[in-house]
Amino acid sequence: MKKKLALFLLGALAVGATLPTGDTSIIRYDPDGAPGGGMESSEDEKLHEYYASERNERITSGVWEAARLISEPYHTTYSEFIYLLEGSLTLIDGDGHEETFHAGDAALIPRGMTVTWKQPERVRKYYVIFDHEADATTAASTPEPAPAIMRLDPDGPPGIGLEGEGRTMSHQYYAGGRRSSVGVWETAPYEAEEFTTARYAELMIFLKGTATLIEADGEQTFGPGDVALVPKGAEYKWKSDTVRKYWVIFDNAPRDAARGP
Repeated sequence: MKKKLALFLLGALAVGATLPTGDTSIIRYDPDGAPGGGMESSEDEKLHEYYASERNERITSGVWEAARLISEPYHTTYSEFIYLLEGSLTLIDGDGHEETFHAGDAALIPRGMTVTWKQPERVRKYYVIFDHEADATTAASTPEPAPAIMRLDPDGPPGIGLEGEGRTMSHQYYAGGRRSSVGVWETAPYEAEEFTTARYAELMIFLKGTATLIEADGEQTFGPGDVALVPKGAEYKWKSDTVRKYWVIFDNAPRDAARGP
């Protein structure tokens, strides 16, 4: 089956599935979608959208599923982070280079490249769609790499690994518009003393260790394989043993000269 990748546009499935306006509670992702509600269905696709930006409804995150699908080459006008839950997926760039991903793999399709999407079987994924061309007028915090399909390794790139001093180590795989970024990060045991207010949304996919995210009205603990979404505006504290996670920072607040970066 060949068709244009409407799966990335997702608008037809997103009715009533987003985080309620003004709700900044931390969200635990479930591969089956909303508790008791599952996923919205349309033809061969299913979707539950956990998060949509109030400033730009095209900035979204959730869980998506579709049957076998092969696309024509298309130009990416936004970046997409993918964490595969089921099935396999092959992405082909404009030069014909192929990368195949399986359940448990993480990928980043950057804005500004030509890609062909091939899934020979049913696929389910967590996704973040962000860094649209309209946001590109805001300079990235570091220069963007040449657009290329990225495979995220939980240990960082081979031969490079994670780098850092003191309590944390990390590797940033991607930096986009409005200071969005994607990478892998590790911290030694740490407990914050004060609540902080998130100025951006962050998807956290926990790879090892245990972290507790504490809000005023309760707390949630996440371990390997768990996924949390900290919405922009959430007030929370972090408590963990040694933890490693993938991060996707997106929907960043505009830079405020009075408050700094």
